Amino acid sequence: CYYCKLDMKEGDPAVYAERAGYDKLWHPGCFICCTCSELLVDMIYFWKNGELYCGRHYCDSERPRCAGCDELIFSNEYTLAEGQNWHLKHFCCFDCDCVLAGVTYITMYDNPVCKSCYMKNHAAV
Repeated sequence: CYYCKLDMKEGDPAVYAERAGYDKLWHPGCFICCTCSELLVDMIYFWKNGELYCGRHYCDSERPRCAGCDELIFSNEYTLAEGQNWHLKHFCCFDCDCVLAGVTYITMYDNPVCKSCYMKNHAAV
């Protein structure tokens, strides 16, 4: 078995993955996503760099995912903030929803806040 490295016994069911090449085979329970361990026997699978992936994790390896909406980001313009990727329109002030991409903001209780809302709602008077 390509995954567990145990010998396959004659007569045991085996999974062959065409994209991986017919020189590799898996026990049905070993044919899993390398990221989340989801069983892929009856699923669409992806093969990349010697690893099996479910659809979600293969896509995550190709494109960043927005922390705001959990969708893939296909645009070349997006922002990296607070250690995560965001569509430009989804990185917003927690108080007023104005877009914060490319502008200075303050983090209050792990939430981004624009300077105007910070002064109005959070700054000590």
